[in-house]
Amino acid sequence: MNLNVRIAAAAYAVPLDEESVAEILERERLRVEAALAPLTPVARQKALDNLGLSRVRVCGDEQPYELALKAATEAIKEAGIKAGEIDLILDYSTFLGESSQSISCAHRLSADLGAETSTNLSFRAGGCGGLHLAIKTALGWMSMDERIRTALLITGDTAPRDNRSLLPITVQGDAASAIVLCREGAQGPLLLGVETMTLGHLHQAIAITQNDGRIQLTADAVMIEHKVMPIFYLHLFRLANKVLADAGLRLSDVDHFIYSNISRRDREGFCKMVGLPADGLPPTRMNEFGHTFASDLVINFAEMRREGLIRPGQLLLFASAGIGFTWGVTLARA
Repeated sequence: MNLNVRIAAAAYAVPLDEESVAEILERERLRVEAALAPLTPVARQKALDNLGLSRVRVCGDEQPYELALKAATEAIKEAGIKAGEIDLILDYSTFLGESSQSISCAHRLSADLGAETSTNLSFRAGGCGGLHLAIKTALGWMSMDERIRTALLITGDTAPRDNRSLLPITVQGDAASAIVLCREGAQGPLLLGVETMTLGHLHQAIAITQNDGRIQLTADAVMIEHKVMPIFYLHLFRLANKVLADAGLRLSDVDHFIYSNISRRDREGFCKMVGLPADGLPPTRMNEFGHTFASDLVINFAEMRREGLIRPGQLLLFASAGIGFTWGVTLARA
């Protein structure tokens, strides 16, 4: 990839209100029991014992759009640009909430930020893997039009009411995040490549459905256990090696793996895949934020930078997978 596009800024925002995972699982006990019922007793216990999540942040007065606006404003400031310089806004939120009144978060942000000439796009197809789809989409536009020099990628998500448990997978928290991509002259990690894939026949593994007129998130535990999990890490491994090989690199060259906060069990599985010890990934704030849809990667990246863990020249591999069913990896050089 010869576009010379960098991650010029990354920011996130979480609501102030919080709930304990124990309280959520008790309140949603009937949903939890129904979701886990098709699994064996051993599989059910593993799902509960290996969550590794204690608390989640939940939207109250501050809804996902307000969080997205806050994250976008911070990212624009960090990138050292003005809103009027943004050429492309891409919203890849999964679920902006039942009270959302705008057709597109991107269009509303364009107006509220003052990005008067930006092209505004939205999609809902990637879930936790959406960041990679958004980066690849932005790079596609940049490659076709050299006038597009700055892109703002945004996501803001909340779980439907009384649908925070997505067992046997995770428990959802609310958050928003923003990334600014800039062409030549920008500071920040240089994008070396992005690989994504989807398997549409697994789209029902995690679905947005309706029950008595109310939207809800549902997980098909049998499909996840028997069709998704046997290939879950295999596809992440294949994509990681593909993006590295295209850049003339190997898995052993990666300095930092930046991965989702789905659960302790999932992070341990990823570590095993890439040859790290069970606790080999950098600490994250998953215990207090929960799993925040596609914001996980941005949160973890922003926290690592804040703590000074990323040094110039180091190789970063972002990886995640989610609804669709969608896998993605992004490679960057700090």
